[in-house]
Amino acid sequence: MEVIHRDTSLNTFTYSTDREYLGEVLKDEGLVSGEEGPYGMFIKSVDGETADESNQEWWCITKDNEKLGTSADQTPITDGEKYELTLTIGY
Repeated sequence: MEVIHRDTSLNTFTYSTDREYLGEVLKDEGLVSGEEGPYGMFIKSVDGETADESNQEWWCITKDNEKLGTSADQTPITDGEKYELTLTIGY
């Protein structure tokens, strides 16, 4: 998991898990927090940085730099996959 912050700094995290979904791992490890919604957690904070909704900031989830069409809670994972969470501006 790579986290790309507002200032473009990058933090990398490696996890081992038996969990089936990305959201489970991120919550278990305390990397993310947010609000529960109809599609699972809407991620508001990652790695200590909170998106500012008044500036249209949000956390974009990608897999190998390709945008996902699912929430973290709906994204199944397998060994060796690489995901990114990028603080993004603009809806």
